[in-house]
Amino acid sequence: MRGPLLGLAVVLMAAGCGVSPTLESEPDPTLKVGAIISQTGVYAVLGDDMEAAMRLYLDQHGGKLGGRPATLVVADDAGNPEKGQQQARSLIARDRVSVITGLLASPVAVSVVKEAAGTPVVIANAGADELGGPGVFRVSFTNHAHGYAAGRYAAERYGKAGVVLMASDYSGGTETLDGFTEGYGVKPLKRILTPYGKSEDLTPYFKRIPPDAKLLYAFYAGGEAVTFAKTFKQLGYDTKIDLLACQNLADEDVLEAIGADAEGMTSVGLYSPALTTPENAAFVATWKAKTGRNPSAVALQSWDAMRLIDRAAALGGDLSTALGRVGDLASPRGTFRLDPTTHNPVQNWYVRRYENGINRVIATIPPERK
Repeated sequence: MRGPLLGLAVVLMAAGCGVSPTLESEPDPTLKVGAIISQTGVYAVLGDDMEAAMRLYLDQHGGKLGGRPATLVVADDAGNPEKGQQQARSLIARDRVSVITGLLASPVAVSVVKEAAGTPVVIANAGADELGGPGVFRVSFTNHAHGYAAGRYAAERYGKAGVVLMASDYSGGTETLDGFTEGYGVKPLKRILTPYGKSEDLTPYFKRIPPDAKLLYAFYAGGEAVTFAKTFKQLGYDTKIDLLACQNLADEDVLEAIGADAEGMTSVGLYSPALTTPENAAFVATWKAKTGRNPSAVALQSWDAMRLIDRAAALGGDLSTALGRVGDLASPRGTFRLDPTTHNPVQNWYVRRYENGINRVIATIPPERK
């Protein structure tokens, strides 16, 4: 009787601790990826591409990541940091996701990272400079690096005089302008900030541009980018001053909404559908077959977020540790790697000119050697 009683005692002890012996020995074989995406709000147009790219990656890989069955659990942050934090809490506690990804807006990403605690986070877009930590990995860019690359190019191409900066007044805008200023190497003539998410008429802000300005560097995204580009053209500034746009302002899905007013726009970004790499040719063909249009940088970054998770899951063991061990990642943008300390990408940037419906690469800005 002693053997059976001992076995029963073990089961009762496990039950008393609230642990199921079956669940303890047989973890869920499905890798659950929680994607926090702006399905509504100012960035909804970008959120559509983000979700489509993630689902397309799963479809193209037989519904598996790292050889394991995988599922995407999508939650809408509506561009709101508090809602993003609530969604992160729900994904972790209720859905028991293994990793969180997505994250378009920087304020949302900051709140989600704080909530995530021990759950790894793979940022597919948000560029806030403060984002980081042992379990935080980014396949997009930091705002500073984004602006810094543009500043380096502007100093070389336009000279170090007469530049004006303009952006939406939140971390994505201000940190990008800070990076530009450092890369440019000279203090700009003026910095013009517009209220985030509240500026339907930008005319009064354009009028603040000094008459002796030669170059305008601008940061806007989503619906605000469309408003900026159309106003810039309607007020005739395209004939008064050169424009250098951030990646977000000249992303493919935004350019589609801008229409003819985008023709000839020059921008600095990490991707173009016109890049001539085998990985990009395959990606563009896959995306076009699904959507009928060229992929945006947001789509590319979201694809690469899933690729990073896929590679890490294949390594096995703790996912946070594995994400840091992936090394070089072959991507449609060109091979890049994550810095071992910051987990931010070390990558090329590209100068693009929008002509006949596509961002054509006219120059490459390689990473600075340290």
